[in-house]
Amino acid sequence: VKQILNEPTDKLIVIDRKNQNIVTLQKSYDTWLIRSMNPATTGLDKLPHNYPTPLGTFVVQDKKPRMNYLKLGSSSEIAGFAPYATRFSGGGYIHGTPINFEENINRDFFLREKDGTLGTVEGTRKCIRNMESHIKFLFDWVTNGKVNRKSNEQRPDENVMVIVF
Repeated sequence: VKQILNEPTDKLIVIDRKNQNIVTLQKSYDTWLIRSMNPATTGLDKLPHNYPTPLGTFVVQDKKPRMNYLKLGSSSEIAGFAPYATRFSGGGYIHGTPINFEENINRDFFLREKDGTLGTVEGTRKCIRNMESHIKFLFDWVTNGKVNRKSNEQRPDENVMVIVF
């Protein structure tokens, strides 16, 4: 792992685009331990307005407890939000299932419907989507549970690496 990473780290998030899954690893002394493993959905590039999840090695840049997203074709109208977003590459985030404001009325139903597609097919615009329970764990794990409730943009205290292959 040290040859792949140019930054010191004890935490890795590994994304497998082919198999649509995510694994978190944490170094304990000289051993890498699996902390979690879950299905995920990555970006697709077959339709307009979609982008593949970028391949490579990245350092987590920042986190947002709530990431708003815009309606397609709008530069200012918010359509909904994705919870617990962790930015790893430009506009690429690891986040929970996005819910638009109309769906939020029946949130549990729409979460079940959308989460049923995790691990099966690509389906995001560059991002990596996770179940809300897993993304909450990952969000807290990235910063050892330190969350500044007064700011929607936060930075981890240590390097956390993301590897997408």
